[in-house]
Amino acid sequence: MDRLPIDASQDALTAHIRRCLASYERFGQASFFDLFQLVEAVWRQRSGAGIDTFFAVCEELLSPLPEELVFEGRFKDRIERTDMAELRRFVRGGKRLLPHDGARLFETGRSGLAIMLSRSNGPSRGAEWGEFFLWRALQELDMSLLILGDRQNLIFQRGFGAFYGRLEEGLRWIEAQAEPYPFAIYVGNSASGFPALQFAATTTIANAITYSGGTHHPPEETRVLLMRERMNSRIPGRVLDVKPLFEGWRGAAHLYFPAPHPVDNIHARHLADIPGVSLFPVETEVHQIFPISSTQDLKSHVARLLDDPCANVQSPDGRSAKRRLHNNGTDIC
Repeated sequence: MDRLPIDASQDALTAHIRRCLASYERFGQASFFDLFQLVEAVWRQRSGAGIDTFFAVCEELLSPLPEELVFEGRFKDRIERTDMAELRRFVRGGKRLLPHDGARLFETGRSGLAIMLSRSNGPSRGAEWGEFFLWRALQELDMSLLILGDRQNLIFQRGFGAFYGRLEEGLRWIEAQAEPYPFAIYVGNSASGFPALQFAATTTIANAITYSGGTHHPPEETRVLLMRERMNSRIPGRVLDVKPLFEGWRGAAHLYFPAPHPVDNIHARHLADIPGVSLFPVETEVHQIFPISSTQDLKSHVARLLDDPCANVQSPDGRSAKRRLHNNGTDIC
């Protein structure tokens, strides 16, 4: 199947759907990549009108596809399979908690809560599927998922776009969502790894998992030179390095990064000497390791953090048990 251009016409989108259906009828499955292309084209064309509009367009386009249609694809040497029924449960699921779909809660378990900092709610720009795979993995761990969406992609620049200007109030709101759960973690991908670590260091939810996450603004990182200059001019005093925030911190942060990638190495190793921070290099040169991580990869990552003796666990009254013990003079980790 020819690659679908991101500016594809309505007729081209409809024809692409028909080809997916034909592939399924002939081979018993369609390609994940073909679905990626469709989502990417619709996202580029319609996301400006809002997440709800994006979902509505996807629903309309995908309506001819039966529930049992299977999509299959390879992610880091592992095969992922899903069907339209499961994809529709994900897209239609979740409880809206903030206006403009800025937060969506998928209540799929009571043993913990993962708070994903994302630029969207659902399939992301560039057809990344990490959020969908994380949703699947958390169900197997009896955990829920809260996706904090920032369609303007201001997470890295401003801490979290939906709460910009009232960040402290926003962080207290996040903590309140986690209170019913005995365990909570922030999850950040690439640029959103920066606020995931920032929030873990400054809230009672003291755990984080990041994938190729930003930790500071090293002068040698030309990739973000323009952004750094823009931040310095627009937001004087903005935190540019999360490391000082971890002084006195008690929690667990697991940093996954591509081992051969020089910039991602710089970011991860910047926090290597902080107690409770663990580095997990991945043998790939791809910066975006989150969207290509399989369901089982993500499940094992969350389970590893759960087993970390430094992980911060909530007490029944919703406060941080480990921080309270630490404040009483007990060295936890």
